[in-house]
Amino acid sequence: MHAHARASASLDQFVTHLQRPGGHICAAKLRLNDPESSERLGEQRFVNLWLAPIQQDSLGNVFRGQFFEVPKELAQWYRVGQARQFTRDDIVDWFVNDAGLMHGAFTLRVVRERLAESKRAEFDRHTGVVQWADDGAGSHSK
Repeated sequence: MHAHARASASLDQFVTHLQRPGGHICAAKLRLNDPESSERLGEQRFVNLWLAPIQQDSLGNVFRGQFFEVPKELAQWYRVGQARQFTRDDIVDWFVNDAGLMHGAFTLRVVRERLAESKRAEFDRHTGVVQWADDGAGSHSK
């Protein structure tokens, strides 16, 4: 199953993690407009950016997070630390890092799987992963 479809199908699991107490880090990846590319190419173009930490409103309908990494070419439109509200439908991936145990992160799993075996430990360190949770992960495709 495609990474975005797996993330969408498991959003209830993400919400469960959001609602439990603890020091875990919850993040969501959103599909956002890429204004410069859209204008240059004359068609709607998108980028995927991560926001964290994530909070959920009391009704469970709206989420809020902050951009924590923004490529410099997008800094005119999106800033590190800038807050954004969004809904479940906006989420293309999610992760919960619980003291190094990584849940979700379906697009990151695909990136990691495509790396040479010798580069995976470095990737895990960079992303703060000690162990990847099963999460029904199975095979990882695109």
